Amino acid sequence: MRLVPITADDEALAVRLECEADMTEHLGGPRPEADVRAAHRRRLKLMEEGTAQMFKIVSDDAREALAGETLGTVGIWEIDWKGPQAYEMGWLVLPEHQGKGVASEAARLILEKARSNPEIRFVYAFPAVSNVASNAVARKIGMSSQGAFDYEGFAGVLLCNNWCIDLGQPA
Repeated sequence: MRLVPITADDEALAVRLECEADMTEHLGGPRPEADVRAAHRRRLKLMEEGTAQMFKIVSDDAREALAGETLGTVGIWEIDWKGPQAYEMGWLVLPEHQGKGVASEAARLILEKARSNPEIRFVYAFPAVSNVASNAVARKIGMSSQGAFDYEGFAGVLLCNNWCIDLGQPA
């Protein structure tokens, strides 16, 4: 698989990933479409400013019928959390590609990219406690659990796990 930077043309993908109930079960439910479209534009602006890296996850295995197909998204963006050099990471994989290691591989790839940026030291992920699959991804990619906390997001307060990886430590 490969990571391809998102563009304005990927707005429909954002809408599918963030407006459908099956995709947002552990995020507090679907977001209004207008909010997702605005969020997509904000993400593009953050990418231009250099404070976010947002990618489509694309299959590149020529042996597969899926070659070139978009499997989901993964991103990393600067946050104000527990000091400088803190970034949050998140991933969304389309339902038809879940359970196949896509999120874990995409998360590993984006962490490799992040390691080359000296501005990024600590990367956090905040999956809902109820999201068994995303918590497993965080564990598989070497993140350490910092415990659960109440996370206030667009849909209100969710009980989330706080996972962290220190990119200043050897991989």
